[in-house]
Amino acid sequence: AMASSAHALDLEWATVGDAGNAPDKTGHGAVAYEFQITRHEITAAQYAEFLNAVAAKGDPHALWHPSMGSTALSDMNQGGIRKDSPLFLNRIGKPGEYRYQAIKGQERRPVVYISFMEAMRFANWLHNGEGPGDTEKGAYDIPKHGGLARHEAGAKVWIPTEDEWYKAAYFQPEAEGGPKGGYWLYPMRSNDKPRMPAAGDKGPNAANFGRSYPQAWPVGSYANAASYYGTFDQGGNAWEWNEAVVFDSQRGMRGGSMAHTFEKLRSAVRTYSAPAKRYPDTGFRLARAMPKAGDTTSLQPTPPKQP
Repeated sequence: AMASSAHALDLEWATVGDAGNAPDKTGHGAVAYEFQITRHEITAAQYAEFLNAVAAKGDPHALWHPSMGSTALSDMNQGGIRKDSPLFLNRIGKPGEYRYQAIKGQERRPVVYISFMEAMRFANWLHNGEGPGDTEKGAYDIPKHGGLARHEAGAKVWIPTEDEWYKAAYFQPEAEGGPKGGYWLYPMRSNDKPRMPAAGDKGPNAANFGRSYPQAWPVGSYANAASYYGTFDQGGNAWEWNEAVVFDSQRGMRGGSMAHTFEKLRSAVRTYSAPAKRYPDTGFRLARAMPKAGDTTSLQPTPPKQP
């Protein structure tokens, strides 16, 4: 039952309309079709559900990384845990009977230490109906294309293209109150330097950046700092992978993070890395085609668009 298990993941989708919009002066952001994107970065709890489904007996693709958390066993060579990076996802038990658990209080923080490879495998798992679903094919053909795979034509869910990500973050039609040209400088519908208040702040133009150590807030911690389409944290919190292929071997990343300066949240900033690289401040969100009316296998009901 794909719909019910996906509902447990609690993915909320924002609809990105205004199909056929022009690109920004950077050349990015034009999307010819309506689509949906997750309102939030994928969380530690959602990733734990994925791990429990596909990496309980063993973890041949190293979907869990020691830097995410500790283990009940004393892994002798559990190196890589940074003192300045709070742990958020434990692996408990021994090979053959692993359990994965988001650390209490960290369930809704974005999952980080995620390479593009893990993000593709998460998308494949969702595409294949969750459960013990295949992680290697479906939305992405990893055996064939490796870390440079782009989503297949029939993908039910995927890592956003750079234009999809950019439009969801920065676009607001001038006719709907957007700036001249239709693109904001920051993804909180603002051209002004963002504020960096504590989580839970109710004001506009707030983001999690510039922290002295990589401390992520729970996703959506700034309720009134959404993009025009109702996405949260596309600026700050965690860098996010997108499908761009850069220099024939790297994958795109955007949005800045909790550990970077406010300038990195700007629309003009794009970076990239090898698809197998992991960072303590990098995660992802997902996109999908618009659900068709009466489609019962759709990955889950979508809340109405925010005002």
